Amino acid sequence: MDKLNLMNSFVHVAEKGSYTAAAQHLGKTKALMSTHISQLENLLEVRLIHRSTRGLQLTDAGKAYYEQAKRILDDISMVEVGLRTDQQQIAGRLRISAPTTFGECVLMPFIAQFIQQHPDINIDVVLNDRFVDLVSEGYDLAIRIGHLADSDLIAVPVGHMSLKVCASTAFIKHFGEPLIPQDLSKLPAVYDSNHKGPKLRQCYKNGETFRFTIQPTISVNNALASAYLAVHANVFTISPDFAVNPFIESGRLQTLLPDFDFGAYPVNAVYSHRKYLQQKINVFNQALKTYMTIPK
Repeated sequence: MDKLNLMNSFVHVAEKGSYTAAAQHLGKTKALMSTHISQLENLLEVRLIHRSTRGLQLTDAGKAYYEQAKRILDDISMVEVGLRTDQQQIAGRLRISAPTTFGECVLMPFIAQFIQQHPDINIDVVLNDRFVDLVSEGYDLAIRIGHLADSDLIAVPVGHMSLKVCASTAFIKHFGEPLIPQDLSKLPAVYDSNHKGPKLRQCYKNGETFRFTIQPTISVNNALASAYLAVHANVFTISPDFAVNPFIESGRLQTLLPDFDFGAYPVNAVYSHRKYLQQKINVFNQALKTYMTIPK
C-alpha cells in the first residue's frame, strides 16, 4: 500500500470538499478516491472525514493530519527538485483564492508566465468573490483588494488598483460628457454590487472632496460584467482599472472625468504563518509584485 498516494488523495479530497472534484483533478475515479480515504483511515485507525448529507467535513484529527500531510508532500517535492535544479527553484502545490475579475484579468496572465519559470510548481486557483477562511478551507494564499482588518494572517502588498469612471462613445453622444462629479448623479449607471459601500460616492481633486450619488439601472456582482454592460448599454460604470483598461485601449470605453481621483486600493497577498510554505509564497509574492508594477 502506497501511503504517500493515499496521503495525496486525502489532501485533495480535503481541499476540494468532495470525492468527485478531487477525482476529476487527479484523473482518478470517485470510487478509487473513496477507497483511498478508507484505507488511510484504517491504516491510521482514526476517522479523518465526517460524511453527512451536507457533504464532507474534516474531523479534528483530519484537520491536524491535513496540515502535516500537506507539509510532507511539499517537502518531498522540494527535495526532488533540489536534486535536479538550483536551490532557487520551487516545487509542490500552492492553493490560491482570488477575486473573480482580478483573477481573470491579472492573476491568470501572471500565472501563465510564472509556471513557465517554475515548471515544478502545481498551482490550484479558485476564483470567487467570497471572503474565504484560509486555514479551515485549505488555502495557502489569498489575494484581497482593499484595506484589511487586523488579523493573525500575514499580508504582503503586491500592488494597487484604482477606480475609473467609463462609458461608451454612444453613451457620451446621447447624454453628453459630464463636467463635474455631480453630473454623474443624473446619468444611468451599472452598479457593481461587490462594492460594499453606499451608493453615495466620493472623489477628489486638488485636495477637495466631491460627493455624488449614483442611479443604477442595473446591478451586477462582477466588475468585468459591469465593464461589458458599459460597452453595450447606455450606462456608465465605476470599475477597477484592470477590468476596464482593455476596453479603454481598444476604444470601446472612454474615461470620464479623468482629472478626478475616484479612489485607489491596495492589493495584498494574505497567508498564514506556515514555515514549510514560506519559500514558495515569497517567490510567488515577489514575482506578482514585479508583474503588477510593469506597465502593460
